[in-house]
Parts: sequence; structure tokens; C-alpha cells
Amino acid sequence: MDIDALHIQYQDHAGRAERLREAVVVQLSALLAANDVTLGVPMESRVKTWASLAEKMDRKQLTLDSLFHLHDLIGVRAILLFRSDLARVLELIKNTFDVVSLEDTAARLGDSEFGYQSQHFVVRLPKSWLLLPSLAGLNDFCVELQVRTIAQHIWAAASHKLQYKQESGVPRPLRRTINRVSALLETVDLEFERVLDERRAYLQDSQTPQAATEPLNVDSLAAALAELLPPENKKEDEPYADLLTDLIALKIETPEQLRVILNRHTEHVKNSDRERVAELRADSGIFDEPGVSERLARGVFYAHVGLAREALRAEYGEEAVDTLFRKRKQSTRKGRKSGG
Repeated sequence: MDIDALHIQYQDHAGRAERLREAVVVQLSALLAANDVTLGVPMESRVKTWASLAEKMDRKQLTLDSLFHLHDLIGVRAILLFRSDLARVLELIKNTFDVVSLEDTAARLGDSEFGYQSQHFVVRLPKSWLLLPSLAGLNDFCVELQVRTIAQHIWAAASHKLQYKQESGVPRPLRRTINRVSALLETVDLEFERVLDERRAYLQDSQTPQAATEPLNVDSLAAALAELLPPENKKEDEPYADLLTDLIALKIETPEQLRVILNRHTEHVKNSDRERVAELRADSGIFDEPGVSERLARGVFYAHVGLAREALRAEYGEEAVDTLFRKRKQSTRKGRKSGG
């Protein structure tokens, strides 16, 4: 197909390609969230512009019989925070999409070589999805899915900017330094895994009676709330650090001290949550707020941190707790202004 015919085909189908990009991002995001996979940065995606496509064809002297033969016309990239999630994400993709091909770019490297590391899938939508009206007619396209850790992504971005794709392309005086950078980034991935392993061991130890009298920290606070408060109220990401600051200001310094207060006001916080749900359900406008409608449909409003603050208000009074909250917010704003 000549370049003019390909351009016409691109113009005819770019809208459908964009629709597929959006659908894959939505489905992959939901898949990762449902399996507790943490992204290091928001998911990236794009449909190649015609200028980018034309430049690639000219640079690589490519010829295409059809736009649909271009596997990276639509690209989606998931950048994971933790290396241990990689294997799980690869299985999720294999079990969810129709996989055309898979490449581990690290397989190109020798034991002593540095370079770009990423998992590259070429996928199509499964046939069952194509029966949905919103996805009908999108079976022509492939999508390239890239999965890497945030440390691997830093290397990819830096090496792309410097054009140090492999060691032979690096000036000899810089090779020792660039190898050290590559090793450091790989160490970041490994040390994050060590943190996760040690954190899991700590959380197991935090269930012992002795841990109840040790100073509160973010992890022991989260564990105490999970133990004492309804599981359906818990959110994936809660501001435990902010609550910890308020607890310490109130001289609540151990899990045992917190446990006493929460047990004392269990019924109060549950009633507060039910009343808040009833109040917001009566206001139809609140359903437009992101995330609120889903929680109200499940019959909950406050997350664990919110329930804990309701218990603190019952224990110390609304004015005392709200004053602490305002002071912390003001302190945070001052720190930002001063660069702290």
C-alpha cells in the first residue's frame, strides 16, 4: 500500500483506534485495581499520530499492506511500583486478552550487559468482549501493552533521551558510570522487594500481645483499624499518616490506647456512618461525586480513618478534634510554601 492510501486508511479508522485505546485503558486499570496491583505512575497510552507513523515508516523503510498490520499503532503502558507484581500482571493479561505475542526485552541482554527492560505484549480483545455494542467492530486492531517497573521506566526514559540503548553506543569514558546507574536502578527494584518482605514480617509480629504497647506507626495503625472496624468501610488508600499525627497530638501513642477508644465508641461510629449514608442518599446530587455513589450503594460512607475520627470526636469533642485537623492542614500548607 502506498503512503497516500495508508494515510487515507489512517484517517478513516483513527477514531475507532482511539475508542479501542480508551476501552483497553479502562479494562486494564480495573483489572489491576481488582487484584491490588499498585501503579508507580498513572497508566500511559496513545494512538500514534500520522506524523509519527509516517516518520517511523521512512526511518525504518517499512512498507505496510494495511494499517491493521501495525502492532504498535495503539500503545498502553502500565508502570508498576513493585517488581513482585510483574509475574502476576503478566498472568492477568494472558488470562484476560487474546495474546498475539509476548517479548521480554531483558532476554536480549547478557549477564554483564545493561539495557532496556520491559515486557511487551501484542494483544487483541477477546471475542466475548466484541459482542458488546460499545466494543463491536474493534477486532481489526492489535494493541501493544508494555509492562515494566518504575525503576525500569526511569532507565528507559533516560536511555531514550541519551540514546544509550546498548553499551556499544556509550562513549568509553562514560561506560563505567552508566553501568553503575543501571545497577543502582536494578538495586532499587530489589530493595523495594526487601521492604515488602520485611513489612509483611513486621505485620505478622504486630499481632502479638507485646506489639499492643509499642509506639504507633503507620502500619500498626492500619492493622489496628482493620482489626477493629468493619472491613466493608476500608478504602484501598487511606491517609493513615495524617491520622497518626492527630493521634500523637492527642497523646494516643500505642495500639492498645487506640483500641480502648474504638471499642468504647463502636456503636457510635457505626450509627454515624449509617446516618451519613441516609443523609447523602437523600441528596441525589452527591451521586455525581467520584467514588461516593459506589460506596453509598454498598451502604457505607466513612473509610477507616473517617470512622476513627468519629470515635475521637465522641471521646474528645468535635471542637478539639476539628481544631487539630485545621492546625495540621495549616502546618502542611506552610511547609509547602517554604519548600519543606
